[in-house]
Amino acid sequence: MQKRLTKSQNKILAGVFGGIADYFNLDPAWVRIIGAALIIFTGFFPGTALYIIAAMVMPEPNEVAPKTERHETDYQTGRPNTMNGNFTKSDNQADHDNDEDKKSDDEQNSEN
Repeated sequence: MQKRLTKSQNKILAGVFGGIADYFNLDPAWVRIIGAALIIFTGFFPGTALYIIAAMVMPEPNEVAPKTERHETDYQTGRPNTMNGNFTKSDNQADHDNDEDKKSDDEQNSEN
């Protein structure tokens, strides 16, 4: 299984520094000391803001990542969804798009 950056179960505040230490196989005490020093010596605001953002973004240790949903139609336009699960166009649609691009280029060139 792939290693993920998550909050630590051994939390002091929100588990951010402990999670970073776990991810990089470092001693959590040293990561916390260095993190606190960086927050203090950079004027509190930037480090504190980054810590709060990391606390909101980092998942809990046993949290499962959400799966992407696949819909048959685009929810905004109602047109058929032409994307496969890997966020690349399917072969049939890519060929169709290339044909349309060539037609539109030909039309523009004929107008000039």
